[in-house]
Amino acid sequence: MRVTYFSWLRSKTGLASEEIDLPDGCNTIASLVNFLSGRYPDLAAVASAEGNLRFTVNRRYVERDHPVASVDTVGLFPPVTGG
Repeated sequence: MRVTYFSWLRSKTGLASEEIDLPDGCNTIASLVNFLSGRYPDLAAVASAEGNLRFTVNRRYVERDHPVASVDTVGLFPPVTGG
């Protein structure tokens, strides 16, 4: 699976994107975020707030309960603010 981190999430992970092997039982966006939060403690603080991140799977916006598979490309986006 390819995971891409957008905007300031890159500073939380130190990566723009990465290829990962999905662990057993990791089959939704929510479980993927939990897995990634274990790897990146700075991401965990952001990811724990409900509605704080947006997600795409194969370029389509999805919710936390959306299924994921090893062939997917997942994007993590920080909340958008404007003025």
